[in-house]
Amino acid sequence: MGRLDADTSGLILFSSDGVLTQRLLHPRHEVEKEYVATVEIEGSAEIIDEDLLRSKLLKGVETSEGTHTASLLRVVDSEYGDGLFDLTLTVKEGKHRMVRRMLANCGFPVVELKRERHGEILLADLDEGEFRGMQDNELDWIQSLLD
Repeated sequence: MGRLDADTSGLILFSSDGVLTQRLLHPRHEVEKEYVATVEIEGSAEIIDEDLLRSKLLKGVETSEGTHTASLLRVVDSEYGDGLFDLTLTVKEGKHRMVRRMLANCGFPVVELKRERHGEILLADLDEGEFRGMQDNELDWIQSLLD
C-alpha cells in the first residue's frame, strides 16, 4: 500500500486487510507520510528561504493534479554536493508524483525522493529490498486506527 513511482525509494507497507489499507491511505484519515527530497535550486539563489518555503507548502501549492499542502520539517545541505539540499516534509495524501510536483512548482526540482515514514512506521535503517515485521508499538498504532 502506498505505492512509490519508479523514481522514488523508501518505505512500502504490505497488508491483506482492506479496511486497514483504506485507513492508511485515504486522505480523510490524515495519516502522515514523511519524505526526504534532495532538491536543487533553480536560478541564481544559493540558499533556500526556509520560512518562505514552509509558508508556501502550508498554504498549498497548485499542481496539474490540484492544490496540495505539506509541512516542511527541516532543510539541510545534502551529502550529494554543492547546490543540493535535503528537505524533510510530511504530507497527508499521496497523489501521483505530488511531492515532486509541489517542490518543482516552488522552484526546487527533486533529484531524489525517499519515503522515510508512514504514520508511526519508520523505515529506519532498512536497506533497499529488505523487509521486517511490525514492532509491538507499530502494531498498537495500527490497532488504534482500526478501533
